Amino acid sequence: MRMTVPQIAASRSQRAVNDLTAAARSTQPDKVTWVAQGEARTVLDQLTECVVANLKWRDILRTRQYGNVPRELLEKTLAECGTLPDTLARLEQSGGELISAILAVPDEDTADEIESPWGPYSLADCCLHAYWNMVYHEGQINYVQTLYGDTEEHY
Repeated sequence: MRMTVPQIAASRSQRAVNDLTAAARSTQPDKVTWVAQGEARTVLDQLTECVVANLKWRDILRTRQYGNVPRELLEKTLAECGTLPDTLARLEQSGGELISAILAVPDEDTADEIESPWGPYSLADCCLHAYWNMVYHEGQINYVQTLYGDTEEHY
């Protein structure tokens, strides 16, 4: 059976939410806000970025215009992401909203382009951008885990 670009992007995005959640839950509780080397971003910071990115790309897919999360929503989201359980709940919620926006894009529209500060992005690229971001940050969280001695794979 043939899968459409939105179906593939939605499936990968859900898996990324699941894998990112598993990686975060496997982080030692005292390391969720740990700053490696005194300069790195915390696991909680990285998860929060993923929540914001999901909301950003959800809105881009809905409006078909490039933009950032409105300041009021950004501030509200940052305030809601103060603990690991709260942030994971927001990750699940934002992931679900992102996936709904992805699945609302007709496959025949995936070649359509929107303008961004970096040039045109196809809607297919827009469907996959938050997925890429979550996978990247899952790797970052796994790396943080190795810095404190956890070398197991968590997914």
